[in-house]
Amino acid sequence: MKSPYTPSRLLSDETAILRERSFTRWISRDLLQPATDFLKHLGLYAIYAECSTEYGYRSIQWHPPKGCGLEVRSGRAFEKFEEFDRANVDRGWSLLSLHVNENNLYSAVWITSEHLETARKVLACYGITSAGRT
Repeated sequence: MKSPYTPSRLLSDETAILRERSFTRWISRDLLQPATDFLKHLGLYAIYAECSTEYGYRSIQWHPPKGCGLEVRSGRAFEKFEEFDRANVDRGWSLLSLHVNENNLYSAVWITSEHLETARKVLACYGITSAGRT
């Protein structure tokens, strides 16, 4: 079955070095929640997240504008990812970024629709395309 989702692409241009230096370190699942809580305390939220079977989880953090809502789910099977996507569509949120790893685990970021274009511009600065849905 072909997925109705288009993952974000990491462009191989001059932004590749910036992007690689901007990722958090790889984090194991047991440290993911404490690290996320710490970053939230600093006002930083993931704008792009990915997971790897070999290394764990990492993301690029962003200080979103006031009133911006973000939801991040990482390392989910397609069925669970699709469940989160439907719930976010129902509340009017947009799929911002999506990474699908080598084992078909999905990591995604959804955002309040009124902040989508701003976030897309931030992603573009890192050479990351936004996700799509067909």
